[in-house]
Amino acid sequence: MELVACLERELGRLLPAEGGTAIGPPAHHALLPAGKLLRPLLVVRSALAVGGVVERVVPAAVGLECAHAGSLVHDDLIDRDAFRRGRAAVHERFGMGAAIVTGNALFFIWFEALAECASRGVPNARIVAAARVQARAGREVCEGAARELAQAGDLDTTVADYLEMVRLKTAVLMSAACRIGATLAGATAPRIAALAAYGEAFGTAFQIRDDLLPYTADPHLAGKPLGSDVRNLRPTLPVLLARDRGTPIQRSELRRAFTSRSVLQRHAIVREMIESTGAAAAAAGTAEEHADQARAHLARLPDSPHREFLAALIGTTTASNFPSPLADTSAGSTPS
Repeated sequence: MELVACLERELGRLLPAEGGTAIGPPAHHALLPAGKLLRPLLVVRSALAVGGVVERVVPAAVGLECAHAGSLVHDDLIDRDAFRRGRAAVHERFGMGAAIVTGNALFFIWFEALAECASRGVPNARIVAAARVQARAGREVCEGAARELAQAGDLDTTVADYLEMVRLKTAVLMSAACRIGATLAGATAPRIAALAAYGEAFGTAFQIRDDLLPYTADPHLAGKPLGSDVRNLRPTLPVLLARDRGTPIQRSELRRAFTSRSVLQRHAIVREMIESTGAAAAAAGTAEEHADQARAHLARLPDSPHREFLAALIGTTTASNFPSPLADTSAGSTPS
């Protein structure tokens, strides 16, 4: 069975019907057509890397995609972003109330999908263990989002505080994807730990590189307005490194930029400072350090095509250049 086609079919089956339900249309808008499917791929490939079977874990994989989409629905509301992946955000298309309840529903679908793994032959004990991982990850993601809100506009945020926020808001869910796949597959504790550590390091590199996009990428590559981070006064890593590397005059200008009424003016000033101080290259270097950590954790697993797939993801960790999973046809449905 071709892996991505399997994921897409399962996703379509799992979602509420577009007709006859109130949350069906906004849920379909949030999830379909399917995007990169990065997190479901992490679940399935982690399971395969330790001898798992696609059919047994695929409900949990697409359930995680639903939860991720639900978090993005809420993120767009919080950030006041009108677009997601080049089209209207859910709250713009269906209204704020519908977006809130749809995001909530997508979180609950995550647990409903995990429970379905029992009918695919996964022992109940593994499902309970995976549910604990999901619940903790969900709580930590919310903590990360709250910290991001608290850091908004605070140019005294430390790099350590930023990295902890990224760990909670982004890396925890990547780690959970890998841990859930390995847990459902019945992996040993050391292999589960290796995959979870890989996911956390991978997720951190992913987010740092994504935070660079507003200052280094073409606007069409990000899928949302590149001024969003500046408009929402986010002190992301490139901004913090520009602050640390800049002259006193530049630091004063950066603080003034964060209080400017013009988003375009803010973005231009911050972008120029990030370029002139070398902060972009420094942030990219930090991302690469975490990527190297992810590679080291993978090396603790036995060699297999699935481990190689996970390793290949590390070099493509941004929203803009993650390779289309439609080209991925190598995963089978039998144990690796």
